[in-house]
Amino acid sequence: MPIRVRSRLLTGSREDAADLRRGGGHARTAGLAAAALVPVLALTAACGGGGGDKAKKDPGPVRASGAVSTAKLTSALLTSKDVPHVQVLPAGSKTQLLGPATTVDKADCQPVADQWSSQPKHPRQVYTGAMVTDTADKDKKAKEISLSVIASYTPGTAKTVLDELTTALKTCHGFKATRNGAVTSYTVQQVPSPAGRAPLGDQEVSYTIADSAQGAAGVVLVTVVRSGDATAAYETVRADHTAATLREAIPLKQAEKLKAAATGN
Repeated sequence: MPIRVRSRLLTGSREDAADLRRGGGHARTAGLAAAALVPVLALTAACGGGGGDKAKKDPGPVRASGAVSTAKLTSALLTSKDVPHVQVLPAGSKTQLLGPATTVDKADCQPVADQWSSQPKHPRQVYTGAMVTDTADKDKKAKEISLSVIASYTPGTAKTVLDELTTALKTCHGFKATRNGAVTSYTVQQVPSPAGRAPLGDQEVSYTIADSAQGAAGVVLVTVVRSGDATAAYETVRADHTAATLREAIPLKQAEKLKAAATGN
């Protein structure tokens, strides 16, 4: 079953997020996601997520498009069978995954904003994604919910994206994002990889980004992992709004599937 319009993490409107927190609309269908959604991040402020009667209908599966094989990327998306205690809800439309063009008041922060923009400096050839719920912890308040986006790029571009994002996080500690005429302020803090942990992919970066007006409920963990010329990005929150973590098994398995798709295995 695809993510319903009101269940999206990143690109829903503030009205959609509020409706989920109240338990209205499709909140019961969204299950655990409804309890954990926050006014999520850099894309929520102004993109609106589409409206009208069409947006209220159950959308069909996301269709990746571009020069790279659509079938390979789509088949590489994590499923509920790939990792124990993980539920995967494929996105119903691309507006649930990425928002519109975003400008920032600090040039060094643009790579951070571009991670969740459909019009970044370095375009994705193909992308798709899902909502991933980690149910390993039996405490419902501890459930971790991520919006994942996997994407492929022209040769060498994915490395450039990660290089620029890594560089940006050295100086980007906050910015104002403008989207569809609305301005939202965010704080950014890099999260170092745990000492001694094996790499999640060929390259990775992790940081928190927070809507300054939302307090603890506005803090989201972002993890971006490169596998060859593909990336997997995750925006993760906890149901109780405490500090989120992304269980290693999730990005590791996703990286494995992306590499297999790239090599045809």
